Amino acid sequence: MNQHTDKKSPSTARRWLLAATLVAAVGAAGVSQASDGFGMHGGRGHHGEMTPENMAKHIDKMIERIAPDATPQQKARLAEISKTAFADLKPIHAQFREGRKRAHELLMAPTIDRVALERLRVEQMQHADAASKRILAAVEDAAEVLTPEQRLRFQKHLQGRMHH
Repeated sequence: MNQHTDKKSPSTARRWLLAATLVAAVGAAGVSQASDGFGMHGGRGHHGEMTPENMAKHIDKMIERIAPDATPQQKARLAEISKTAFADLKPIHAQFREGRKRAHELLMAPTIDRVALERLRVEQMQHADAASKRILAAVEDAAEVLTPEQRLRFQKHLQGRMHH
């Protein structure tokens, strides 16, 4: 994994963005449905329950869609990075879900406990920071797997999808 540096050229920053998008596309689907099969909007996702087996299939399909020209070795490495990140993020997703439940309970109590709500907010921000760090590590790893040409093709693919 690379160490962060303070000075980045515009092309390096662009590569980061591309790699981040690659891993985020794979990771976001997994984190949002990690343990209970529910999508980001509270309903069942179109993938059914996200068991580890279903998530592995979903990750493989996404990698094929976003990096069709990747070598088998690259695809295997990207899948490994994504699946490991998914497994690492699953407990954080559970902590977020528990935090939402606790927030609801605190806000529905007869008396609003502002201290408890602030404590919960701080905890949730710590979970978000942990998730962000883990995703960044996966992004760094994925960026090293793809060639600059592959990252550029992926960027063009994303740009086409963003305009719809």
